[in-house]
Amino acid sequence: MAKAMTKAVLASGLAVLLLIAAAPVAAASSRHLSGGGTATISQVAFNVTIEGSGASGSFNCLMAGRSAWVLPAFGLSHLMKVQAQPTAATVTGTIVHFSGPGFLIMDGSKTQPIHVSVLADVATQHFQLTVVVGGVTMPMPDEHMLTGHFELR
Repeated sequence: MAKAMTKAVLASGLAVLLLIAAAPVAAASSRHLSGGGTATISQVAFNVTIEGSGASGSFNCLMAGRSAWVLPAFGLSHLMKVQAQPTAATVTGTIVHFSGPGFLIMDGSKTQPIHVSVLADVATQHFQLTVVVGGVTMPMPDEHMLTGHFELR
């Protein structure tokens, strides 16, 4: 009987230790990519919460004014704005990849639904936006932050 009680106490102790060890892992599974500023050809804002493989929040990328020189390639003259709501994400080291639906505003009046994919490297402060509109994939140039920054917590 003493052996059975000792085994039960050890099993209970082991179960408690496993629960304690698992607690930080569960807490660490929620991450947040945030920040923004002026990048190579755009102004950008990240507000992405990552939980498991899912995501929520927002992503905005504006090309206007100082970056107007890139607009003619898209048949635009004033602005191009991408606004998206991330729904899926992964984090590998300092690299965050997220994607989700959104919309594209062109020259202030033309709006159309899109899907975006963004790869952001916190260590190098580089990101690349890819927009899928009407079945056409349009990868934007790799950009790096000139002012401001983004971080992963």
